[in-house]
Amino acid sequence: MATLCRMALQTQYEDLPADVIRHARHTLLDAMAVTIGGSAMDGIPAIVELVKDKGGKAETMLPFYGGKVPAAEAALAIGPMPRAMDCGDLHEEAGHVSEYIVASLLAASGLRQKVTGKEFLAALVIGQEILIRLGSAYKVISRAVKANDCGGHYIFGAVAAVGKLLGLTQEQLENAQGIARTMTQPHTMAIYAPATLMVRVHHGLVCQAAITACQLAARGITGPREEVLLGANGYLNTARWETEPEALTRDLGGRWELASIITKGYSACYFSHSSIDGIRDQMRSNGFGAADIASIHIDVSTSGWRAVCEPTEKKWQPRTVPECQFSLPYAVATAAFDDKVFLDSYSAKAREREDVRELMTRITASEDPSVSDWGARLTTRLRDGRVVSKEYVYVKGHPENPFSEQDFIAKFRLCVPYSAYPLSEERVDTLIDDILHLERIDDVAQALLAPLTPAEA
Repeated sequence: MATLCRMALQTQYEDLPADVIRHARHTLLDAMAVTIGGSAMDGIPAIVELVKDKGGKAETMLPFYGGKVPAAEAALAIGPMPRAMDCGDLHEEAGHVSEYIVASLLAASGLRQKVTGKEFLAALVIGQEILIRLGSAYKVISRAVKANDCGGHYIFGAVAAVGKLLGLTQEQLENAQGIARTMTQPHTMAIYAPATLMVRVHHGLVCQAAITACQLAARGITGPREEVLLGANGYLNTARWETEPEALTRDLGGRWELASIITKGYSACYFSHSSIDGIRDQMRSNGFGAADIASIHIDVSTSGWRAVCEPTEKKWQPRTVPECQFSLPYAVATAAFDDKVFLDSYSAKAREREDVRELMTRITASEDPSVSDWGARLTTRLRDGRVVSKEYVYVKGHPENPFSEQDFIAKFRLCVPYSAYPLSEERVDTLIDDILHLERIDDVAQALLAPLTPAEA
């Protein structure tokens, strides 16, 4: 951890390769898009109401709802927003990434008079990199999820980003990470199976805790610094499988793991995306419609089975928005009829569609360890007797099949209509331009939060 903290504090914007900066801008645009899209979803208004009721020092602008609240409270409110859509980015081994880092940094911006775009981007890169390295060392997707553990590493990336933004010393940042270590635990898959609003609220709690840990360290509170990650009391020692400590610092500063971040094109758990892509591809390539489908069988990885197939009674009869977002048959049936899965796929009317529900009864799945962690094998039987079968892995948004800048912009615009605070076309254009040229911005809060915040509330 001391090595990671040293890298975090010493790395400046000017040290970052051009492709890393470009990728950071794109992931920021994506994170802001899903924050806008998720700002009015279930649970968010209630959290905002709680934060406003608690009151406190006016530090950070509260986007979409107005007013200023303490930075840590702003983190609690902002944190769930980008996750609510379940359309934010992730890493194929470390899980969700930018949702935690961007929300933490937006909230922490209120603790400084001004944060420049270069400072924000450098902190974003550091947070993403450390989160990914921790998750990769812990083996979140390839091992943890299969053991019903979804990792507790996210807070370390958020602390690194916030600590860098606030200018903590090496000692202070190590203490902040030590404090964060005392707040981690093996996080079970219970928030996904069955899915509840804790899927998104968890993000707010992590972001809030990250800012609090940094504030405590800045005021002299010490944490157990000696065995934060390794050793008998280290985070990696909580794993019930063999971890990979070498991933923590391998080629540190030379190889940027954040380049492998995956962008989502569908508003659903990523373990469903290969199946969504699969049914859409099969329908296009073979010229059939939803009415022509007799049955669909999906072979999924053990990790995918844990997230989107069990408990089966909930996954095949989901009712709430989170349950539907983490239901493989719901996602595939919706894609078969609509050729997409996005926010309107979860409206009250959409969740009661008889055609989708009926097709779900003809979708089956089985756990197959031979399938790639994020992949799926779809076998679709048609009413005319044809059988179409193919395995899918690299969906649009994967580093092997990446989004273009125009794809990021298009996704941003798709999210805007769902904002809790109406945004004019001119304001949207300015936001996109400012994010894509953030290095020229002198005050990030004014560029990213002010346009999303009602003048009076």
